[in-house]
Amino acid sequence: MDLKNLKRAIDQIAQEKNIEPEAVLEAIESSIAAAYRREYGKKGEIIKTKLDLKTGNLNFWQIKIVVDATLVRFKEEQEKDGDKKIKIESEDELPLFNFDRHILIEEAKKIKQDIQIGEELEFILEEHSEFGRIASQAAKQVILQKLKEAERESIKKEYQDKEGEILSGVVQNIERGNVYVDLGKATGIMFYNETIPGEHFRIGERLKFYLLAVQEETRTPGLILSRSHPKFVS
Repeated sequence: MDLKNLKRAIDQIAQEKNIEPEAVLEAIESSIAAAYRREYGKKGEIIKTKLDLKTGNLNFWQIKIVVDATLVRFKEEQEKDGDKKIKIESEDELPLFNFDRHILIEEAKKIKQDIQIGEELEFILEEHSEFGRIASQAAKQVILQKLKEAERESIKKEYQDKEGEILSGVVQNIERGNVYVDLGKATGIMFYNETIPGEHFRIGERLKFYLLAVQEETRTPGLILSRSHPKFVS
């Protein structure tokens, strides 16, 4: 991994989102662990990883939760009609025992004598030299996602109190009658039905727009503009 750029990106996200860098690193580690499970593990496994930003080393563990027979339910198999097996599950609401994520207290004590029910046992997982590229991609995806979230929050904070105000922007692009406007810190969109009938636009032209709404349900807050709204005209 390019650790220098990775650390710089983590610090940038932490600053923009006003969160601790450790929280960003944990998100990256979680994504890398999920990628490892997809590549080498099983769906039910709990896998954790630790990324050393000084050396670039990645360590992986499989986590198993210590349980006893009162905390989980088991699948039972009964012979029926010759060799045909019918699986019968208890109707209890307890979680189903999963060998990939649970370990019975009797087995756990063979590994660690003072282990208690509810605690976790860590099992070191094999390192794979070819996993570096996958891990880098997973880290990159998290960083891009966090940057988009930071951008989203920044736009929301900047414009959520400006609905109903007049903004100045530059026509950036025109697609199917919809006009995309560069507002400086964000891009707004003026749909065809919000334009003044008969008005034509030129890319690079600076105009004034009415901020009709800030839509938060989209991936990035949608800044909806208008030049035909009655309040803009007034």
